[in-house]
Amino acid sequence: MKQNIIKHIFTFKSIFPLLLFLGYVFYRSLSFPLHDFANSYFPAHLAIYNNTPEFFLFDIYEFNNYIWSLGYNEVFADFYLNSPFNIVAFYPFAFIENAYTAKAVFNGISCILFVLSIAALIKRYGEKSHLLVYVIPILFYVPIRNQILFGQTYFLIFALIVFSFLQIEKGKAKAGGTLLALASLLKVFPVFYGVVFVLNNNKKAIIYAVISGFLLLVLGITLTGTSVWKTYFLEVIPNAIANKSTVNFQFNSQSFDVFFKTLFIHDSYYNSNVLYNSERLYTAIIWIFKAVFLGLAFSMSFKVKKDVLALLSIWIVTLFLVQSRTATYAQILWIIPAFYITSNKMNMWKKIAFFLILFLLCNFPLSKLENLPILLRFSRMWFALILAIIVFSTFAKRKSFLFIFASIILLIPFNLSVFSNSKKLMSQYVLKTQEFFIIYDFSQTNNLLTYFALGKNGKETVTTKISVNTFNTSACKLVNNQIVLNGKQLTNDPSLKKKPVLINSKEVYYLTDSQSRRGAFTLKKININSN
Repeated sequence: MKQNIIKHIFTFKSIFPLLLFLGYVFYRSLSFPLHDFANSYFPAHLAIYNNTPEFFLFDIYEFNNYIWSLGYNEVFADFYLNSPFNIVAFYPFAFIENAYTAKAVFNGISCILFVLSIAALIKRYGEKSHLLVYVIPILFYVPIRNQILFGQTYFLIFALIVFSFLQIEKGKAKAGGTLLALASLLKVFPVFYGVVFVLNNNKKAIIYAVISGFLLLVLGITLTGTSVWKTYFLEVIPNAIANKSTVNFQFNSQSFDVFFKTLFIHDSYYNSNVLYNSERLYTAIIWIFKAVFLGLAFSMSFKVKKDVLALLSIWIVTLFLVQSRTATYAQILWIIPAFYITSNKMNMWKKIAFFLILFLLCNFPLSKLENLPILLRFSRMWFALILAIIVFSTFAKRKSFLFIFASIILLIPFNLSVFSNSKKLMSQYVLKTQEFFIIYDFSQTNNLLTYFALGKNGKETVTTKISVNTFNTSACKLVNNQIVLNGKQLTNDPSLKKKPVLINSKEVYYLTDSQSRRGAFTLKKININSN
């Protein structure tokens, strides 16, 4: 009894700096804008108070219009490709009338779960981990700060993952599988960690994860209605994959996907300066790159398949390398490999290097990188690669080349475009450079083209110097997301399209999200005389 009390006191002392830091940031968040919390709160609000939430949810402009109609004019939100299960998770918070109060309640619950998950890791790894916990507020200052200020869900995801694998380690497959299923429904990417169950040959955990995931999905569909899920699975996701709008040119994604796309995919509006313009080369490099790291991960995993948390560390690091987007607040997941490194008997200098690089990765301001040369612009990505090398160096590799070759074969269905020629688009951008997040409408004003945009300053109206003598909105129509003029199809690409207009009887102007984030429209035109 006395020994347990001493352990609890020691754990509390270790966590105390983290508690102080969380309390300070939580206090700051009370007067901070809603930010990302709006992307979760208002979809749930829509599902409760609107009969057609899918109409607003998957249209950036309509979604924000709905939010502004509630009096939150300072908010700019985008549900993007988030799982509709987020709506279910935020149902209770949406019943809180004031969104800022709801955010405070959510942050409070998230902080408690995060602290409990850290305490559980301390208990698992023992005394060696206490020093790491003392410095978590320093190492992860920016990710933790942003998580709370922005009202993100990563504390919740982190806690679910930690509790899931600790339960699996204790032989509690039902609880472990259910918790991972819940995390996967909330953010999708944790489903990738299910490979640990497979490698660990934990059939019960796999079965419970599938069953509980299905039951939770049924619950979600019951609460939200089928229309949102139909739209998400039958329209949004297929279109995002076909249009490749899961990966755009935003450098703050800090992924190899975006890095290589920036190098090898030319776009006069979003990415005009490239090293070499070749979509086929981009696809081939990404294919091989991902296959190498997946192959290495599998080769290391078979050596430690009985050690659940070692396996989890391998796959957390691997996912940071192969996924298309790595948000700042997602970096708190590095805490799990950090616990592993702390307990590992590796060279002290390697450990010091790991934590120094980890500090830079988590805290270096991305805003300072935007205008740097491309190699430096993706610094966080390079830091992640260095950390991966350090973590992977602690594991023995087993027939890596065979696993890499097998990964290349397995990834063939996802990279078939490397065997085909890219289609040449007949359209051109109306504007030279991207100045706004989205252009949501355009019209004719005094024989000049006017467009309406959303940017950092909210709604903006811009009148161009482009002459518009005729503005025919009835000449064109959209058929199966393609523009048709006088029975002739002008487009043949998967990008979303809106409002085709025949201008000056010679060009068709329209809104499209080609080469962009899904639903983030800009203006393009097609010269009908050249078709």
